[in-house]
Amino acid sequence: MSSLKEYIDKLNDPDETERIYAAEDIGYLNAADGVPPLLKRLEEERSRTVRDVIFQALIRIDADSAIEGSISLLQSDDPQIRNQAVDVLRRKEARSIPFLNSVMRDGDKNQRKLVLDALTESRACDAQEIYAAALADKDLNVVITAVENLGRMRAVEFRVQIESLLQGDSNPMLIAACMEALVGIGEESSLSAIRRCFPDLAMLPDFLLASCLKVIAVLGSAEEFAEVASLLSVRGPHLRPAILGALTLMQPRCQLSDAHEDLLQAVRAIVEDGDPPLCRYQAVRLLGFWAIHDDVYAFMVSCLSNPERLVRLGAAESLRMTGKPGFELTLAARALKETDDEVLEALRC
Repeated sequence: MSSLKEYIDKLNDPDETERIYAAEDIGYLNAADGVPPLLKRLEEERSRTVRDVIFQALIRIDADSAIEGSISLLQSDDPQIRNQAVDVLRRKEARSIPFLNSVMRDGDKNQRKLVLDALTESRACDAQEIYAAALADKDLNVVITAVENLGRMRAVEFRVQIESLLQGDSNPMLIAACMEALVGIGEESSLSAIRRCFPDLAMLPDFLLASCLKVIAVLGSAEEFAEVASLLSVRGPHLRPAILGALTLMQPRCQLSDAHEDLLQAVRAIVEDGDPPLCRYQAVRLLGFWAIHDDVYAFMVSCLSNPERLVRLGAAESLRMTGKPGFELTLAARALKETDDEVLEALRC
């Protein structure tokens, strides 16, 4: 059986295959003494395949030196090496956190961001000190990365800190990241914090309004529903998909059995006035919530003959949800004339 020394010697073999086998064997030996030679080989290795095997070996070696060595690689000028070092640290999970904590305190802004990249599969509660520092970091990219991570992890314990970052004069990218994170965390109280910062939706810039609508769609009440509906008449057509999407998500939660006539007219106009097909589909589906009313129901039936297939599809799906007497016969009659396969399926199922 070959010794660790022989494997280390073969790391410098001219034959790429020998170097691959040597790195693999050092990893399988799980020998801490093999870490320094692996790191040294990385400094001069040009083969992508050999480098990949060296990183796999570092993952297998169950020693603090493999973690410390990977942290040292975060300073590399080579983005591939930095990214693979992050992957090693991610695979080490909770064991790497004390070491990452040190980097968060003493590393430069690029290293601090990479620390957060390495934590994407760790629980927020295991890295509280790191995230607390990241949310207060002087570098915007570090703060945004921390916010995004915490939102993906639904880290409710950091909700208050994220809400505190919402200020009218904050960087727009940070504001958007905070709102996205608060959607992921899903606490209704977050909406109050957002509305204190942005009380008038109609005055928001487009990109901030789109982010705010995502929060309201998940957390908003009947009061916000009416406010979002009013935006259809005051904001540009390019924002209609976001507005309609928010209204469609809110309506079942708000359980509004009736809609203001102005809203019904505005949504009908979107269906009839040549908006993009997907937007018209959204409008038809939204109207479907009020198709229990005869006038809306009649309009939905007329949409079954619309030249735009997505309008017909939306009408078929919405009419099926109404449960009104006779809707099956209406759909069956239309199916005799329909030629689009997807619409046919909606009419028949």
